[in-house]
Amino acid sequence: MAPAISFTLDLEDHRPDPSVPVRYPDVTREILAALDDRGITGTFFVVGEVAAEHPDLIRDIAAGGHELALHGWRHVVLTELDAATLASDARRGKAFLEDLAQSEVVGFRAPTFSLVPETVWATEVLLDAGYSYSSSVLPARSPLYGYPGAPHDPFLWPCGLAELPVPTTGIGRLQLPYLGGTYLRVLPQAVITRIHDRGARRLPWTYMHPYDIDTDEPYWRVPDAGWMSPALWVGRRRLLAKLDRLGARSGSFGPPLRDRLDLARTGGTFHPSGTPDPSQTSEAP
Repeated sequence: MAPAISFTLDLEDHRPDPSVPVRYPDVTREILAALDDRGITGTFFVVGEVAAEHPDLIRDIAAGGHELALHGWRHVVLTELDAATLASDARRGKAFLEDLAQSEVVGFRAPTFSLVPETVWATEVLLDAGYSYSSSVLPARSPLYGYPGAPHDPFLWPCGLAELPVPTTGIGRLQLPYLGGTYLRVLPQAVITRIHDRGARRLPWTYMHPYDIDTDEPYWRVPDAGWMSPALWVGRRRLLAKLDRLGARSGSFGPPLRDRLDLARTGGTFHPSGTPDPSQTSEAP
């Protein structure tokens, strides 16, 4: 049987500008109801500013038995932060989420999977701030942030922080994060099923956002997506059905990521080369 998939969601503000009404609270509650109907508990990586603006939503997530983890205090990539700013944000976000959830927060996901060779310094910062694991590496080439050469299965950083990388599949340098976001929405079900049945990765997990199922969101051009912006609206209506089929292939969905860290501890330690000194990184904007 194919390995069980864990469900993860990145909870962030997705709007062209502040004048547009927020949609993600209501859509997130739709997702919570869908997960409850299916008996799925997952991991929600929450931007700290989102938690501060909608604390009741965060409490609802925790009340559903889901793991809360941090997606940065602001949705800012690691390459635009320095060590001191990340340390402050990571501690602030952890404390805030723990107060809302009344449970320990041990996971972190860098915005846009921006844990890359030049930001490996962040692993020690996160460990010192009290985190047990990161889920921040895309071990492939990417138009945005990728880390070719990083392990594809869970591993430990030299400091002891566990890393749960994005599940990918492909041939050689062409690797796709087939269980996440646009790829999960756009790839045909048969292709995703075939990949998953092969058991391509030891720890498969989805990543999605509230907008990935928001069929009523008006179109707007997302700057970071460039010419691919229209693809962000493709396949939204079918996404939950795809998840259902994937869960059926595995028998059920797996537990939250915090409960699967044993896979990283048995995966060995990855020693990156040429890691920059964090004191040489630029100041945060």
